[in-house]
Amino acid sequence: LFWALQIFVSKLGYNAGAKPVSFTLQSAFVALIVLSIYVLPRHFKKVTHLSRHILVGLLIANAVHFGLGGFFSNSGVALTSAVNAGFLVKFALVTTTILAWIFLKEKMTMIKFTAVLVMLFGNFLISTKGQTIVPHIGDVFIIIACLCWSIGNILIRNTLQKHDVHADITTFLRPIAGIPVLLFFVLLTPLYPASVQKMFAINLWDFRYLPYALVSGVCTALLWIYLNRTLKVASASYMTMMSMMTSIFVAILALTFLKESMNLSSIVGAVLTIAAGIVTHYSGVAKA
Repeated sequence: LFWALQIFVSKLGYNAGAKPVSFTLQSAFVALIVLSIYVLPRHFKKVTHLSRHILVGLLIANAVHFGLGGFFSNSGVALTSAVNAGFLVKFALVTTTILAWIFLKEKMTMIKFTAVLVMLFGNFLISTKGQTIVPHIGDVFIIIACLCWSIGNILIRNTLQKHDVHADITTFLRPIAGIPVLLFFVLLTPLYPASVQKMFAINLWDFRYLPYALVSGVCTALLWIYLNRTLKVASASYMTMMSMMTSIFVAILALTFLKESMNLSSIVGAVLTIAAGIVTHYSGVAKA
């Protein structure tokens, strides 16, 4: 739900003229402030007593997830169509499930495999409304972003499984690790192709869209909190599979407030995604 709200508010900001990279960074700074207020008073001693091994591991995981993932996803959006981007970001469902099977030894049951395929197809119908995807070079960057998100989730799940670390501490470290990576890639803007330069040539001090960034940042903080809490108590593949419900919430918000429409393909996709989500929840995937 918070992911859907974050996407919805970001869409409002982009419609108003906000630039994706600067908006992402401003939202991340807001999220950092919110997380600092929420997490530090509760877990300050635990944060300061983290072993160097665990701290470095979590920082690397979050840098890969938010820093590298954010760079490649924004680059991909700049070089592909909105239809392709809307669907391909869901490819993280496939990459996370496969990597969790390989590295976390999570089971690959027929129910899980079928649910993944149904969810992916359902989200394809929702995102593209049944349109044919024409490949772009940016599609490769988005798939790399999906790999970064998946690797980050796998590393975090592995740490939360093996060590007594509160999930909220992991969440607090996400913007701390990710923002410097994103800023580093922003500094490299002159080296990028012209189409990507337009995306990363930003003005961080442009506060015209700050109200949207404030709301987006709060939703982002809550999104990270609940995703990482899920990774603490459930498998990585379960978390990713259930997060596919985001498309349903986004569709409801778009239909209600943005007056967007759904064709028959989108409706079929929504039904398939919801059905697969129900099966996933009751199939034991959370612990598998």
